[in-house]
Amino acid sequence: MAGPARGQSPVLRQWLWLLLLTVVFIAAAIHRDWLWRANLGLYDAMLGRAAVSPRVLVVGIDEPSLRSLGRWPWRRSLHAALLDRLRSGGARAVALDVLLTEPEQDEPADDAILAAAMSRGLPVVLPIAPEADASGELTEARPMPLLAGAAAGFGHAEVEIDGDGIVRSVFLKAGSGVPSLDHLAVSLARAATGTAPRLSGARNPSPGPAPGAWVRDYRFLIPFAGPAATLPHVSYIDVLEGRVPESVLHDRVVLVGLTGLGLPDAYATPQSAYGVPMPGVEISASVVNALLTGQTVRPAGEGSRLALGLLLVLLAFGGFLWLRPRQSLVLIACLAVGTLALEFSLVRVAGWWWPAAEPLVALVLLYPLWSWRRLEAAQAYLEAEFVSLRGEELPLLKRPPRLEAVGARLDPFQHQIDLVRDAAAELRAVRRLFADTVQSLPDPTLVVDLQGRVVLANPEATRVIGADGAGGLQGRHVDATLLEVLTGGRLDFVALSEAAPCAVETRSARLERDFLVRVVPFAGDGGIRLGTIIDLADITELRRVQRERDEVIGFLSHDMKGPASSLAGLAVLQRDPARALPAGPLAEQLATLAQRTLSLVDGFLAIARAQALDPLVFAEFAVHDAVQDAVDETWAAAAARGIVIGWRAPPQAWLVTGDRTLVARAVANLVGNAVKFSASGTTVRILLTCSGPECRVAVTDEGPGIPESVRGALFTRYARGLHGGESDPGGAGLGLAFVHTVATRHGGRVEVASEVGVGSTFSLVLPTSGPATDWGAP
Repeated sequence: MAGPARGQSPVLRQWLWLLLLTVVFIAAAIHRDWLWRANLGLYDAMLGRAAVSPRVLVVGIDEPSLRSLGRWPWRRSLHAALLDRLRSGGARAVALDVLLTEPEQDEPADDAILAAAMSRGLPVVLPIAPEADASGELTEARPMPLLAGAAAGFGHAEVEIDGDGIVRSVFLKAGSGVPSLDHLAVSLARAATGTAPRLSGARNPSPGPAPGAWVRDYRFLIPFAGPAATLPHVSYIDVLEGRVPESVLHDRVVLVGLTGLGLPDAYATPQSAYGVPMPGVEISASVVNALLTGQTVRPAGEGSRLALGLLLVLLAFGGFLWLRPRQSLVLIACLAVGTLALEFSLVRVAGWWWPAAEPLVALVLLYPLWSWRRLEAAQAYLEAEFVSLRGEELPLLKRPPRLEAVGARLDPFQHQIDLVRDAAAELRAVRRLFADTVQSLPDPTLVVDLQGRVVLANPEATRVIGADGAGGLQGRHVDATLLEVLTGGRLDFVALSEAAPCAVETRSARLERDFLVRVVPFAGDGGIRLGTIIDLADITELRRVQRERDEVIGFLSHDMKGPASSLAGLAVLQRDPARALPAGPLAEQLATLAQRTLSLVDGFLAIARAQALDPLVFAEFAVHDAVQDAVDETWAAAAARGIVIGWRAPPQAWLVTGDRTLVARAVANLVGNAVKFSASGTTVRILLTCSGPECRVAVTDEGPGIPESVRGALFTRYARGLHGGESDPGGAGLGLAFVHTVATRHGGRVEVASEVGVGSTFSLVLPTSGPATDWGAP
């Protein structure tokens, strides 16, 4: 059986062998390109967006053009007219990315028209495509002689599709047998500037003649400016019909090609957004943009890749000899992150792509391969401890029988398994004695160590507090786990721990529950404190009953007592003939007091019903209908006071989930308040707007406004306002409290904006389920 250490020589030999194997792996992986897919994925993630040249313009043969001009291909006279438009607009050069290898069959005269347009001073570059002949050999499909003679240059428009189906590069040189053709972008840049652009990119190691094959050279990584349609572009039909200003065309290097959806010649690129492919003409435009701005992305050669990879590996191996396991892990993590950061910086800043998948994989594998040696030493130590533990007695706990497997003494590994099994059984027995006690408690209970980390939580605590993942609450800090959830940060573990034993009452705004937090310390042998037990007693129902009792008592003693006292006073007056009221005023007073009592009872019951709403019975309804119900309910009262109610709604109905009757009443309360506090001849406006996740019902009046000093109490019970210093307009002071309760129970809110002397706007905001699909404009 191995001991904890064997000297430095075996460790050093293992270090050297592992280093040699790592070097061989990196060299082979780079040379054979084993990790090409990972390298390309990293490249896509690191690649930024290139700067856009103001000179490049794409004229797209897009859907509007196809709808206007008909099926593709079009008459060549249309291309001639387009070239004339571009020439008159001051374009510098044009690449007409359309194959013109055969004469026009339907309109033979169009070929001459197009050739004449190409010869009128605007340089036009035409594409050449590889084409297989009858024998299967690839040849160059060139434009028909008449058009070729009028062209300013030619170029192939082929792209390189990587193994994962994504276009990241083109070849600046290609051709049948020998790479004699420039890329279309290179020819266009030469025609626009008058000088040949400098070719860059990975060279073909054997670009010599290869008859019958399509040979390519100068692989150019494209620095894309973004997804499709990022580069400046206009529609073919807009240019043709003169809707594009000359300022847009002046001094532009123009590429004309297919961009419509469903047309061929579209490819996925590293910048493709939401799976939208990039048309081939835009890929060529990206190459032109790079050539004109001098932006390049150069791939590193094998030598550079190997040198950087070995440097990282040597740093890791140097740390293995001097650092502890945790420090070595941190070193590996730092080197991995540094590798990604280095690749990112080289691509974004220096335009140099260093594929780093090989050293990254090596770094990830190195730590477990090296750690086996230290794990062996730890294993020897643990085995000695298990043997010592096996000889100890555990008070109050019955030691499980030792079931040592047959032949365990002949098999060291099986012997170690037996030791671990016995130690684990004893540990489980001790833990169960403590844990089962906590688990069986009816209240949510947490056991917390001295640092505030949860080491044990019963199921009730997990249910009340909530926890994601298999680990539940264990290992999380009690401040984030418990106190932040229950108190919003008003309590902290240190304060509770120092005050223990103690009890603190708190309310959780997130859970909408009241808790009595009881904190008790516990200690081990010798009285040394080991941690804290935190018990949560849910007193929500108790506090709710107390609040309801207080509200009912307040309602009966304050608001119901007032009208009753007034009625009793009227009865006393009526017994005295000298002070008795005439029948008319008496009836008016009785009606006012009765209406006051009914309003109080009705408002109190409405709030109680709103508070008792069960979201499980909510149903979808059109918020427009609820607003219309409110308008119908309040129209007569407004008309009696000479007030106009006007309201607007979006042309399409929007749905909310909730109780339509209560929402309608909440809106009616807002409209009723606006009517009560408005003068005759004014207008109460209701505006329903819905967008995104919310619908807003805004009720605006032309009343006296609300001073800012009293706005904070508007939505509390029994809060009432006055009509600009005139007589009290009445009301129980429960209407806005009801609106606030309905909004809260529906997951919404109430907002108020007011200006004294101008008016007020109350808004009921509710979450929406989206627009209805079977609605016409109201």
